[in-house]
Amino acid sequence: MISLTNPLPEHIRATIDEVCAANGVTSIDVQIRGQRDQLILDLFIDAPNGVTHEECKGVTAGLDERLENDEWYGRLRAVDVSSPGADAPVKFLWQLSKSIGRSVRVIRADGTAVEGKLTDVADEGLTVQPPTTKKKVVEQVVIPAADIKEARVILKW
Repeated sequence: MISLTNPLPEHIRATIDEVCAANGVTSIDVQIRGQRDQLILDLFIDAPNGVTHEECKGVTAGLDERLENDEWYGRLRAVDVSSPGADAPVKFLWQLSKSIGRSVRVIRADGTAVEGKLTDVADEGLTVQPPTTKKKVVEQVVIPAADIKEARVILKW
């Protein structure tokens, strides 16, 4: 029986992580949607240089191969593997390394926000250049990793 309160069994989570590692990507998020007998597993993956269609196919094939006889996995209607999207909150700071030069919004642990151009990403934290105005030059802001509650790229149209 599938538990809808805790729908992802630990052995499935472990297999996802193993298959992702074997394909050179990292599992960012796993979501289960749909109804009891029509569940869809959405797996979001990422890598420092982004994710290709071939990597998504490789993860899907690896999961199908390793879990083909698993009762829980066999009840899924579909497995969708994709990147989390440019504007999704990041789980790991390294995800932002491909966004240097783009606008970001960082929410600190105290709830305050910093917006501006991302100028550096390191394990220790982020450096953001807030916009300057004619009246005020704003210094770069270094935000320690421990002080980051959420970070995401701001898409501009």
